[in-house]
Amino acid sequence: MNQSFPLTAVQAILVALCLAIPAQAGLYISGDFGMNFGSSMTLDGHDNDRASICDEYINPAYASVTDDGSGNNCTSPQGRGDGWNSRHSSDEGPLFALALGFDMPDSMIRTELEYFHRDTGYDDTSDVAGATGNLFAKIDGEILTATQTVDSVTSHNLFANLYLDFDNAGRLTPYIGIGIGLGFTEMGYGAVFQRNIDPAAIDTGGGQPNAAEIKANLAGTTTVEHEELDDTLFGYQMMAGLDYQLTDHLVLGVKGRWVEYDSFKDGDEWDALRSHPSNLRKDGSEPVAYDIKVSDMEMFALSMILKYTF
Repeated sequence: MNQSFPLTAVQAILVALCLAIPAQAGLYISGDFGMNFGSSMTLDGHDNDRASICDEYINPAYASVTDDGSGNNCTSPQGRGDGWNSRHSSDEGPLFALALGFDMPDSMIRTELEYFHRDTGYDDTSDVAGATGNLFAKIDGEILTATQTVDSVTSHNLFANLYLDFDNAGRLTPYIGIGIGLGFTEMGYGAVFQRNIDPAAIDTGGGQPNAAEIKANLAGTTTVEHEELDDTLFGYQMMAGLDYQLTDHLVLGVKGRWVEYDSFKDGDEWDALRSHPSNLRKDGSEPVAYDIKVSDMEMFALSMILKYTF
C-alpha cells in the first residue's frame, strides 16, 4: 500500500527547469522551512464483514444459520458490514518547500511551481466513539477494546501558485496568494478490536444450537491492523507573507499558508480478523476488507523563506 514521491525527483525537475529557462529578470528560486499544524480529524471506517456467527472459524455450523441477527442467512450474498468512527486531535511537524517562480515585469502578479513536504506526527490513539451494524451493540460489553490509531500523516505536494505583491517603496513587500495542486499522501493507520476473554460475557451466538462453542471460540479474539494507507488528494491553498529585500538578489521572508484537501480514502484486509486470517472461510474464500475515510484533511503552516532572484 506504500506510495511515495521522492524528493530527489522533485529536485531534478526544478534543476532541469532552471537550466532550460534562461536566467532573466523576474525569475527566482526559493526554499522555505517551517512547521505545519495538522487539524483534528475524524476517521470513518467500514468493512464488508458478516456477523460473527457466519464466520466458519468461530461457528463451524455457519451454513445452518437462517438468521444472523439482521434477517439474513450466512450463505446469502455478503452483507453491508459494520461502520465505526473515532476523533483524533490536531498535531504538528516539519514542513519544507522548493519553488521556481516568475515575477511578471511591470506587474503585481507572479506565478510559481512549488513542491512542499509535510510530516505531521499525530501519534494518537482514540476510542471508537460511534458504530453501526453488529458492532454498535457489542462495544463496551462483548468488545472491551475498540480503538483506532493515526501514527503520522505525510504528503509530497506539487502546487501551481499565483501571488499578488503589494507595491512598497521600502524593502518590505507584503503579498497574498492562492494555489491548486496534488498531495501524494500517506497515513500510518492502526486499529484494535478486542473481545472479552470470558465466554460468559459473549452475547454472540445466543439462541444457536452450538452457542457454547461459538462463545468459547469468540472469547478473547482480536481484530487488528497496522498499515501505511495512501491516496492522491486534490488540494488548494491560501497564502500570505512578507518579503524583505536583503540584497539585489537575496530575499528573506515569512509565509503562512492554509491547505485544504479533498477526502482521503484507502483500505486493505485486516492483519487479523477475530484472531484468524482476514476471510470468513477456512478455504480462504469470502475475504474481509475495510476502508478508512478522512473528510477533514487540512493543515496550517508557518515558514521562513530564502529567495534568490536572477
